[in-house]
Amino acid sequence: MHCTLFIPNFFLPDNAPSDNRLAAAETLIARGRRKRKAWIAREAWLCERFDAQKQLDWPVAPYTLLADGGMPGGGFWMRADPVHLSVDRDSLGFAGAVLDLSHAEAEALAGTLNRHFGEAPVFRALRPERWYFSLPEAPEVATTPIWAARGSAIGDKLPSGADATRIRALMNEVQMLLHEHPVNTEREARGAPTVNSVWFWGGGVFAAPRARPFSIVLADDPLARGLALASGIPERQLPANAGSMLSMLPAEGVALTVLDSPGNAALERDWFAPLLAALGDGRIGMLSLLLPAEDSLLEVEAVRSDLRHFWRTRKPIESYLA
Repeated sequence: MHCTLFIPNFFLPDNAPSDNRLAAAETLIARGRRKRKAWIAREAWLCERFDAQKQLDWPVAPYTLLADGGMPGGGFWMRADPVHLSVDRDSLGFAGAVLDLSHAEAEALAGTLNRHFGEAPVFRALRPERWYFSLPEAPEVATTPIWAARGSAIGDKLPSGADATRIRALMNEVQMLLHEHPVNTEREARGAPTVNSVWFWGGGVFAAPRARPFSIVLADDPLARGLALASGIPERQLPANAGSMLSMLPAEGVALTVLDSPGNAALERDWFAPLLAALGDGRIGMLSLLLPAEDSLLEVEAVRSDLRHFWRTRKPIESYLA
């Protein structure tokens, strides 16, 4: 079995490694074969692996919709995630996604939008933190992924393209409808962030991916799961640790695990150390690590025989990522 571990947010500024807490990872990197590549966003890396073609955006919405239990059909879908925008004197800022919504709150907010807009467009709150927006025809518009808008003024992050005015006007109308909505009034009273807008991004029309690069996908990431479903590849929720993951894998094939970094101590204890041991005793034949830094992507490939190269001494992990 060839195990591929992709950690999209591995090297965040507030998660900088220290004190040799990732010794197993450093060993794997030192003794394996390393490549440094240009940094690539999570959605681009996943779509490229499955050969899901970029439209004006990477088509995140139709695949995550599939993972969330929806049917994308042949229409155009965008993510319309609930967010809180901050208001400065002369600009709007992106304060962040609203992640603590209940199902009832999300349904009430989306229901208000749908009653106002009628037949089209349609908002679907399949998950409290992930909403979807459908149009009968694809607009000519490019958007900014939600993670790229965080902590910044949104003026240059808004949709662009021939139909951008239409989408921006829709966003403004949504903001007016959500202003003083009973859900937001209640949230504000208890000190919770209000949902005062939605963030449109990741639009596209569903198409079956053209590649089946993995035998199984293990992830909580909805795009990874949606691409697997669209490709007919078995997918499972992310297990608690590498030991549980290894017990779920078939004897042959290539497994993809997408792991949102839980912090260095947990990464070492639950993932890197068990995978190093599994490679050493032959329970897996090959291990690939995909570790993004701030401006690059480190790819590491290791097989059992690589671990015998004891003269390749490990270094602090930041030296491999700098």
